Amino acid sequence: MSASVAGALSSSPPAAGGAPLVSLTSISKTFSNGTVALRDLSLDIGERQFVSLLGPSGCGKSTVLRIIAGLGDPTAGTVTWPASADRAASRHQREIGFVFQEPTLMPWATAFNNVWLPLRLRGVAKTTARDQ
Repeated sequence: MSASVAGALSSSPPAAGGAPLVSLTSISKTFSNGTVALRDLSLDIGERQFVSLLGPSGCGKSTVLRIIAGLGDPTAGTVTWPASADRAASRHQREIGFVFQEPTLMPWATAFNNVWLPLRLRGVAKTTARDQ
């Protein structure tokens, strides 16, 4: 992450009287090819707080979001969900959504199976998902 983008990612305090919903502490991410995507990022995000990640292509915005969503792991640092111990139990049980930049549907799967996948990862039975 470039110095200008890292400087723009300043953490504002969580909503009054509340603990952060998620805390990133000294997060770094280096990919297997040696590319450093994030270096020592710390950020607290509170409930009902909106955060914008801005920067040029390749500066680490999507990497931060993937780490928060549990779709990737940092090389160093910690991600904690202090507002609820249940959120920390399993990355598949977090109530967080993620919309990809590019369509990522599985072309070999039906529309239902594409929609059911995240539910299945949370343990929702196929019949229950179909009924809902």
